[in-house]
Amino acid sequence: MKMQIVIAAALILLIALPVTAQDSDYPVVVVNYRELRLAPEDLTVLTAISPQFTSNHTISELLADNDTLFWEPLGGSDRDFSANSSVSSFAVVQINETGFYETVIGLSSDNQTLEWIASLNSSASANFSTIVIAATDFFVDDGRYWGFCEEIVVLPGHLVGLDVDYVWRLTFHLTAESERWTLLLESSGFILDTQYSQIPCQTCYDYSLLIAGAAIVTAIVVFALVIMWTRQRK
Repeated sequence: MKMQIVIAAALILLIALPVTAQDSDYPVVVVNYRELRLAPEDLTVLTAISPQFTSNHTISELLADNDTLFWEPLGGSDRDFSANSSVSSFAVVQINETGFYETVIGLSSDNQTLEWIASLNSSASANFSTIVIAATDFFVDDGRYWGFCEEIVVLPGHLVGLDVDYVWRLTFHLTAESERWTLLLESSGFILDTQYSQIPCQTCYDYSLLIAGAAIVTAIVVFALVIMWTRQRK
């Protein structure tokens, strides 16, 4: 009987652990009662671009902060987001329960020398709450859940071909529909453009592995119980 209990407990644990891990992979912030699950980007790609991202203390500390979630190359953009072909700049985004923070790092055009580090103008980042509500409403109005967010960043308008000073770009992964949506919004929350693509169903893949694993363990449990029953009959 003890062996049966142990085997049953192992089966339950095998099924429960992957689900728990999946639910706790990404940080969550709540913005005006909207829960936003954020999927951090890989920062190792950024650090490989320039030695400044690891040698400069201020930048390296910024990248090591757990609140640093996203980054984006801004090309030839100055600290005020005006076009400047003599620099190569990058946006680094931090998000936590207190709000949205974007740091713009300007390097020389060859990415070797640090030119400046500046916080994004507060007037550009002040509407974070409005943007999140407008973006999630886009899915709510269609009867869908927005899943998790793969990117939130403020970009110069010229970088995306729009005649505005700056735009918000948000990318969402709708796991239930296996879709990726990218939204461009004005600071007022008005949606300027949307892009959509179908992506492989990672959720389906995860659950396929889970079902296969459960089937294997079930077979082992049944086999063990048969052996135990046979021994008890002898």
